[in-house]
Amino acid sequence: MIIPLAAKAAVAVVSGVVGIYFLWPAAAGTAAGTAMAMKAPGAAGFVISRAAFLANPQLYFHLLRTVGAKAAVAAFAL
Repeated sequence: MIIPLAAKAAVAVVSGVVGIYFLWPAAAGTAAGTAMAMKAPGAAGFVISRAAFLANPQLYFHLLRTVGAKAAVAAFAL
């Protein structure tokens, strides 16, 4: 049975997309040297951008105290 070239190309594209989907987080985390996300301090169960938090932790804690965990996490979302 001969498989058409278009079918082979489609399988290759789908395989590549699936590979990138599963391997990208690991590659991105090691390429940056640090993790891209962190647990949100004072907001159990939420994850925020590490870079945004490190850039302005004072703002994060101000938002956490004044408007609540959900708003602080939304402001520092990934």
